[in-house]
Formats: sequence, C-alpha cells, structure tokens
Amino acid sequence: MSGAQQVLQQVFGYESFRPGQEEIINSVLAGIDTFALLPTGGGKSLCYQVPALMLEGLTLVVTPLISLMLDQVDALRARGVRAYALHSGLDHRQQQVVLDNCAFGDVKLLYCAPERLASDEFRARLPHLHVRFLAVDEVHCVSEWGHDFRPSYLLIKKVREELDEVPMLALTATATPQVEQEVIDLLGMQQPAVFRTSFSRPNLVLVVRQAEDKEARLADILNKVAGSAIVYVSSRRKARDLAGWLQKHKQIAATFYHAGLKSAERAVRQQQWKTGHVRVMVATNAFGMGIDKHDVRLVVHVDVPSSLEAYYQEAGRAGRDGQRAYAVLLHHPRDGKSLQQRFDLAHPDVPYLRHVYQCLANYYKLAVGSGYFQSFDIDLSAFAKRYKLQAVKTYNALKRLEEEGLISLSEGLHLPSVLKINLQKQALYEFQVKHARYDEFIKGMLRLYGGRLFAEFVKIDEQRLAHFLKTEEKIVRDNLTRLHNIRVVTYIPQTDSPKITYLTPRVHADQLFLNTKRLNMLRQAAADRLQAVQDYLDTKNCRMQHILHYFGEKAETCGRCDRCLARKHKKADLTPRILALLAKGPVNANELLRQFAWAEEEQVLDTVRQLLEGRKIFREEDKLRLL
Repeated sequence: MSGAQQVLQQVFGYESFRPGQEEIINSVLAGIDTFALLPTGGGKSLCYQVPALMLEGLTLVVTPLISLMLDQVDALRARGVRAYALHSGLDHRQQQVVLDNCAFGDVKLLYCAPERLASDEFRARLPHLHVRFLAVDEVHCVSEWGHDFRPSYLLIKKVREELDEVPMLALTATATPQVEQEVIDLLGMQQPAVFRTSFSRPNLVLVVRQAEDKEARLADILNKVAGSAIVYVSSRRKARDLAGWLQKHKQIAATFYHAGLKSAERAVRQQQWKTGHVRVMVATNAFGMGIDKHDVRLVVHVDVPSSLEAYYQEAGRAGRDGQRAYAVLLHHPRDGKSLQQRFDLAHPDVPYLRHVYQCLANYYKLAVGSGYFQSFDIDLSAFAKRYKLQAVKTYNALKRLEEEGLISLSEGLHLPSVLKINLQKQALYEFQVKHARYDEFIKGMLRLYGGRLFAEFVKIDEQRLAHFLKTEEKIVRDNLTRLHNIRVVTYIPQTDSPKITYLTPRVHADQLFLNTKRLNMLRQAAADRLQAVQDYLDTKNCRMQHILHYFGEKAETCGRCDRCLARKHKKADLTPRILALLAKGPVNANELLRQFAWAEEEQVLDTVRQLLEGRKIFREEDKLRLL
C-alpha cells in the first residue's frame, strides 16, 4: 500500500481513490507543478489534503469560498489534523494568532481567502510560515474571461515566487481550453503536468423542455422521477414562492434556500434535505458548493442559467453515486427577454459603479484615504433601501468593484463566538485572586474549554457555558464582555453577516480608476457565454456531446439525452396515437404529454405543431381538439 493510500484510509476513512486523484497526488509529491480539472463531485480537496499530510511544513490553500474552507477546517480538526482558515471574517487579533500558530506550531494546512494575499502584513509574515506546498482551488477565478474572475487571484504568481519555488497544484471543476491555458500562464506554472478527467457523466440524462407552464411541468417531472431533487431558480422570491406552491398545491415536500436567509436557517434547511425529511430543495445558485449528497436523482433549472459552466456544474450535482439521474432545463420563448434583463442588471455601467462606491463610503462614514483592509458587515437590502438602489443591480455593482480590485465581498456566513485568554497562566491566577467575583467563572471556562484558550481562539457556546456554570446566558455574555474590555480575554461574539473589505484606501468617487475597456470586454465575454447557452437549447445534436465539445473534449453521442432518444424513436409516427387520443375528447398539452414516455415528449410537441400547421387539429383556449 502506498503512503498516499495509507493516509487516505487511516485519516479520511476511504478505501480507494476516485479516478484521477492518485495520479494528481503523485505528481504533487514528485514536486511537479500540476493543473487538475476534476468535474463537480470528483473529490478535489483530497488532492491537496493528502499530500499536505505527507509533506513536511505547511500547505497554503487559496480558495474564495469562506464557508467551504470553514467546513473543511472543522472536518480536518475532527480527524486530528491541525488546520486554520484566514479570511475577512477574522479581526486583526485573530489573524495574528492564526499566523503565530502556523509559524511556531505543527500546523499542516492554512486556508487563505485570496484577498489576504494583498495584505502587506500577511506578505511580511509569509517567509516565516515554512510553506512547502501551494494549492489553488477554483483556479478558473484567475482568468479575466472566465465566469468568476477575482483580481486577487492574480497575486498568486508573485506570492509563489516568494515561496522559493514550492510545487503548485491548480484545481478547478470548470475550464474551457482557453481558460486553462490562461490560468497556466498567469500563475507562472513551469511545464505543469495536466490532468483532465473527462466531463462526461455516463449516468446523467440531459433533457431540455419547452414549457408554457413551467410550474406544472416541474410538478409533472417530479412525479415521474422519484428521489431527492434540486430545483434552481433565478431569484430569492421565486425560490420561496415555488417551494410554497409545491407544498400547498402538489403536496410535494419542499423547502427553499438562498443567501438572504440567516446562516442557522440555511443550515437547518440543508440538513432537512440531506437527511431526506424534505425531498425537494428549491434554491438560487447560492446552494451547492460543498454539498456532499450522492443520491440526488434530479436537478431542474426552471430559469435558464447565464453560462454553460454554471449550468453543468449545478446539473452535475445529480447522480454522484453513479446511478441514473436527470438534469432538466425548462425554457420558454419569452425567457429571452428575462435573460436580457438579468444580463443588464449583471453589468451596471460605470456611473452606477461610481455611485455605489460613494454610497458605501457614506454608509461606513469613511474619509478619503481611510478604510484600507478594514472589514465591515453589510446588510445589502438595508444598504440598497437607504440609498434607493436596486438590490440585484447593486450586488452586481459590488461584484464589479471586487473584480476591479477595490473591495472584497464575502458571502454571508455564520461565524461562532470565539474566545482567547490574553494573560499568561500566572498572571491570570493573580487576577483571579485579586478579583474574586470572576474566579468561579474563569475556572468554569477553563474546565469546559481547557488550556487551548491560552494558545488560540476557541469556538465557544455561551448557552452551553451558562448551563455548565448553572447561570443565565446573559450573565455569561456580560462577564465575557467585561473581561474583554479590561483585556483579560479577547471575546468576539458570533456574527452572521456578509462582509465588505476595502482592498485599497477610499478615494473620491469621481477619481476612481475603473478599467472601462476591460469592463466592456467582460460584458462581451458574458454575452458570448449566454449565446453558448442558447446554442445548447437550440442544438439538434446530442446534448452531452455539445457540452463536452464546449469544454474541449471530443465525444461520441451519449445515447441517453433527449435528442439521442428522440432520434431512436423518430421512425415511429406518433400522429395516429395523438389523433386517437383527441378523438376521445379535447385535452390540454400537459395531459397529452402524460400519455407518452419521457423520451417521446419532444417528438410529441413536434408532431402537435405539424398537426396544427396542417389544420388537422386546432387549439381552443388551453385545449387541443380535432377539426
């Protein structure tokens, strides 16, 4: 058994690697720069976690997904691996403790949000961290023409140069050949080994359906395909309304998920769905990253997505167990107008960007020249309301300002309360003797959370501490606050808000430098991606083949998508069956479709159109009738 396999079994509890993982790990262990493209669910994290535990020193993992890095740190610690995360949700004191522990402790992995790379303080500490391996996740964010560009990723090349040529692993689940080459160039990778696991999913059936009534068609699909399902929509309101409609009118157990929910509520809903208490999760694209549910049988997009990259990543959350699963995209001719409106909201013009930047400065009362690397909670709804801004357009303006390297916008995430004792043990004992009213409280803290409180920030639960001390939670919070104010401890209560971090000092809005040429080119690149989605909707060829060609793979027809199945059934003329059904009486289109197999639906619609054009049948109100 190889060393990597031993780590896989003994630390992570898996018997064998997934396709591609072991080859990628061996490349890293050989000190070779490595680019790896693994589809959603392919197990990217193990490709850096396993070598991190086999190499001497610290592994630095750059990733933009704060909630995912926190989940991974918790999971690693539960397995006895020392790991930390450095991100905008930490205050200056917490960041210093993390960096001190990485420099002087036996820490194996440090997860770092990309905006940290711009910090002079972090860069000054970097040579003392003994980094021996650099992993970059979601590496498509390096590409300006990719679907999720983040300018802070462009600093990785310079950071790597300061790390004495440690091996680099670049990972992504979505990259066209053009983006792949750009990533390799921008990161300065030296003759990298490239591993591209096929995007093909032999168990995934791709289906596109034109629907007059998307809600009714969705309910019909849910009735035809059993098992756990995800339904993606384009807005928070639609997620809430559609989940309610499924429950009330169709008796389908459903809940909804979006970034506007409180973290605790999101966690409860996700757990209900993962455990099967709720069958259907109706969600915006905020739902999905880090989901570890392998038996999803169906993913439906009720609204047309803005890129094939995003669509295939979300569709790929179905059938990770290798069993048959369906990815269905519903569309309607009027979707074109809706897509154009969403596109315009996603690309606000330069005057709007300057206005939002000025409103932010007013919101936080920041003087010109201030704000550098300061983080602030933001309630986007309240912010937009105060300055009479459109919420969706404002969010996208903030994302553009982030792409310009001016701010960082973190997702809303739950950060639990943390506590650290600032005094040495002897000094704390002397404090307890001098201030007897805190003695039992401090002893209780130490009994419950141990000596770690002297070395690092420890997650605490005020309610649990109150129960342990047989007192009220308010008293616990008051005591911790008073001890914090006199600097005996550092106590940071829990938070549940997105954060804005200024990456440059604040300037006058009219002096704000914005790369208008680049913004225009990004708008065109987004328009090209949207056209690629339209091409996917319109194609008469195999849908899986179409997607694989988009990602640079040569592929045969899949034989299972709606286009392939329609060709198999094309020889059978459905006209007699349709006319026979209508001879019994008028029916609406959905009732008619229910009389045919799943694979025949597109052919049924084509035949109905031909019969209407040939004046053999006609439409009266919402029903089809014989002439």
